[in-house]
Amino acid sequence: MLKHYLKFSFRNIQKNKALAALNILGLTLGLSACLFILHYVQFEESFDQFHQNTDRIYRLRYERTSNEGTTVQFASCCPAAGPLVRERYPEVEKVGRMLRYRASVSFEEVYFYEDRMYFAETDFLEILPFDFVAGDPLTGISEPNTAFISQSTAHRYFGESDPMGKIFSVDKKTDYKVAGVFEDIPANSHLKFDILLSYKNLVSLYGEDFEKSWGHTGVFTYVQLKPNQDLKALEAKLVELPKAECAWLEEYKMSIDLKMQPLTDIHLNSHYMQEYEANGDKQAVTFLTIIAFFVIVIAWGNYANLATSRSLNRSKEIGLRKTVGASRKQLALQFLVETVIINLFAVACTLLLVEVFQPLFNNFVGMPLTQSVWGSKWIWHSILGLFVVGALVSGFYPMVVLSSFRPAAVLKSYVSTAAKGVNTRKVLVVFQFMMALILLVCTFTIYDQILFMRSQPLGFNMEQTLVFKSPRVRPENQEDKFKNFKGSLLQDPNITGACHVTEVPGRQILWDAGAIHKAGEDDSKGQNYQIVAVDYGFVDMFGLEIVAGRNFDKAFSTDKQGLMLNETAVKWMGFSTAGESVGQQVDYWGEIFTIVGVLKDYHQQSLKQAFEPHIYRFMPTGRDIRGQFAVKVGTQNVRETIQFVNSRYDEYFPGNPFEYFFLDEYFDQQYKADVLFARVFGLFSGMAIFVTCLGILGLSAFNVARRKKEIGVRKVLGASVGRIFYLVTNEYIKWVVLSSLISWPISWFIMNRWLHNFAHHIEIGWWVFALAGAVALVVALLTVSWQATRAAMANPVDSLRYE
Repeated sequence: MLKHYLKFSFRNIQKNKALAALNILGLTLGLSACLFILHYVQFEESFDQFHQNTDRIYRLRYERTSNEGTTVQFASCCPAAGPLVRERYPEVEKVGRMLRYRASVSFEEVYFYEDRMYFAETDFLEILPFDFVAGDPLTGISEPNTAFISQSTAHRYFGESDPMGKIFSVDKKTDYKVAGVFEDIPANSHLKFDILLSYKNLVSLYGEDFEKSWGHTGVFTYVQLKPNQDLKALEAKLVELPKAECAWLEEYKMSIDLKMQPLTDIHLNSHYMQEYEANGDKQAVTFLTIIAFFVIVIAWGNYANLATSRSLNRSKEIGLRKTVGASRKQLALQFLVETVIINLFAVACTLLLVEVFQPLFNNFVGMPLTQSVWGSKWIWHSILGLFVVGALVSGFYPMVVLSSFRPAAVLKSYVSTAAKGVNTRKVLVVFQFMMALILLVCTFTIYDQILFMRSQPLGFNMEQTLVFKSPRVRPENQEDKFKNFKGSLLQDPNITGACHVTEVPGRQILWDAGAIHKAGEDDSKGQNYQIVAVDYGFVDMFGLEIVAGRNFDKAFSTDKQGLMLNETAVKWMGFSTAGESVGQQVDYWGEIFTIVGVLKDYHQQSLKQAFEPHIYRFMPTGRDIRGQFAVKVGTQNVRETIQFVNSRYDEYFPGNPFEYFFLDEYFDQQYKADVLFARVFGLFSGMAIFVTCLGILGLSAFNVARRKKEIGVRKVLGASVGRIFYLVTNEYIKWVVLSSLISWPISWFIMNRWLHNFAHHIEIGWWVFALAGAVALVVALLTVSWQATRAAMANPVDSLRYE
């Protein structure tokens, strides 16, 4: 019997090649889109899952709240917390700490600026073990002046020679011996590093006081609990630890909270200060998962529509087969086998399509090219699941409808019987249109928000701004060197400005300080501010607007104890106007500074972030202040100007790598994830709409065939081509309107929630909904117009010759 079913199914497919091709195309696109999205979602959700005991590993975070209720949330922790947690709480099995240290690393004549270098305790590698190719990860950096390096780092410095035992220098100050080599950190790790230095060197570098500090941050602390521990009970105990250790909290009316963050939640849900790098977005992953569901459901619905649209052609066949003894069960099995075969063809085409376009897709979404979609069991489980569910879901409705035809009815007048289920198909198409319209509104809103962020005035001038890191290998007379270096740069006519600053606009400000308040006020009035150290050229260099007071000026020797605030900081400090704050004194951790000017708020980072309170102080002298040089270059001879800056940099600061970027390009990278999300969302929304069109095509073909004789009669009675065209298309206009009315409030709710993630965002205008409805209507009419035109132009004799 199965052989008969297969033979008959292939014969039907061969007889209706066009319809079979449409079915396979729709299912292939739906399955491919679904698999590509699931591939991306699986990668995003796989971060840090390769570690053992992930359910017991947490990152200890630090939060500081002022008396006014403002809270600063850090991804890192303070140095003192880790050892105390390890010692005092029996629930804790291990605690490992690490601190980022950006510096110049050199070996003989090879040197690079290392941005992913950390001081690390040995317990860190017990909690988060990575694969080593040489050395002992548990003891290798237990001694001072030892280091682990990645394979790619070893190749950069030592070429093909054995790196073990080699000595490299950090900032030309401290030498480290390579004690181990580890494989490059996997792409799906939230923490990526190239060099690990012995934590004992950190203690000698910053001193014992740093280890006891509760005010400093930047120490990433990982905690592994013993099995079967109560996390909530431990978190309740951690509330008391800062209170017991920090008597000054009561004086300043501040509070410190220690938070346990699950390791596997970091990549998609952590967006705090001092993150290693920009993390993923759980909401974006959720949105894409919904699209995957929409696309595959639309594809399955299309198959049902296209299959039942053939009911006119197959009704007599079904009637005859029932007349000669075929049961409803046998007919149902026949249609199910046909559905399975169509789905098998679609799966085969999907595998081919995914294999061909996988490298392009990986590059499109920023995934490593080595991240193969076939590399894990989930893909095969997904394919099998989609195939089985798809065959049952898409085949169930046609199987029930077609096998239910009554022989007498279809042999006598098959038109009325074949119309069975029309309302169900209309509901399905309305549902498909509704999903497509939701995707359209979301796509338009996402693109509009990104365009808004990228087109808004930022409050500073970043055009033609060359930025490079200040030297890590410092000369003894560094202040004079910096001054003379800037002077030498300004001798070039293509350079119109230069300044030295701890953080240029576009970079997160990592220097923060709490307990800053008006002089004379109680210490409890202090709040957390972001600190930027600048020189005399900062304001002019970036074209910042001074709303009150003045800029730092060489004519005022007291400016070394002066401050500038932004407008937000003025409000936080309790001044009613910017002018009122000028000349007032500020208690800056026991030092008295005077406010000399107020800057208009500008966007230090993307428009996703709200304005933060900034305090600008003059670049401190005699301190190892890290930062960047910013140079304003002309539009002519840019390459020669960069070479000139490089030569001067090498002359004044030998032994330092010269690494630069242009600020406008760097600033725009903040929107990279949002642009990528918009592109991916738009791509798969387009696929969903295209697949919906296939469903409309199937339903329009069915409707035209069902009304063939009616159209013939109308033409005989004088109906025009335009009238017939309207008769066929009018129904679809109604369905688009109905779908729009249902989808608009749903899409508004979804997008309104999404926009709340942005401090500065658009308001969803009526035109977004109107445009989505118009696009859907045009697409529907274009799809139906082919069938409508054929019906309007057909000769009525062809449909009425047997009447």
